[in-house]
Amino acid sequence: MLLSGCNGVPTSYVSDPVYSQAFVVTSGAPLPMLLMASAIQWNEDYAVTAKHTPFLRNVVHEGLGDVVFFKHKAREVPHWRQYVPGESVTAVGFNSLMMPVQGKGHAMPSLVRLEGTPGSVFYSLHDGPMVKGMSGGPVFADDGQVVGINVAFIPKNEIDMRARPDLADKERVSVFMSYSEIDKEWRRFQYLLARKAKPHAPAAIKGFVAVAAKP
Repeated sequence: MLLSGCNGVPTSYVSDPVYSQAFVVTSGAPLPMLLMASAIQWNEDYAVTAKHTPFLRNVVHEGLGDVVFFKHKAREVPHWRQYVPGESVTAVGFNSLMMPVQGKGHAMPSLVRLEGTPGSVFYSLHDGPMVKGMSGGPVFADDGQVVGINVAFIPKNEIDMRARPDLADKERVSVFMSYSEIDKEWRRFQYLLARKAKPHAPAAIKGFVAVAAKP
């Protein structure tokens, strides 16, 4: 799995009312503005990007998988849904020069697990090109809804053809975290917030037990 480089040639786009929902995030201290990634709004108060980008600012929750939620206000938010295997998708983000780029492909029915993340996290795949900097950016379906975020790509020479014959004939394998997996992390975040806000029950008072006297 690679988090840098490219597995094809994404094309640039100048202006698109849907794809322009992606935006750039940069690192904070101790490396302010030196590292960048792409991101997309989750709701009016929070956005999401890939966890493997270090020193991100305003992070409120790190997922078990490669996703973080961070504070980011927005008046308009995209619609999210789960992808359908075989449908056309477009990975959107920014390259290392902070130019908007897109890679078109099709969602695969296959799933993968990635090293360094728990076995319960499954990542989805498509065959569109990706380039360094697109990590954390949205993956759009043709209806304009977001179906996941970019994570990485798997070079062909790292695919075990005997163990994964379903990927043997693919020109490229790009990895994204699907809406359902991101939503799991969001619900876990909400659960942790609720536990933190819940008042603790008062401790039991230790002492003697009163017994009523006989008449």
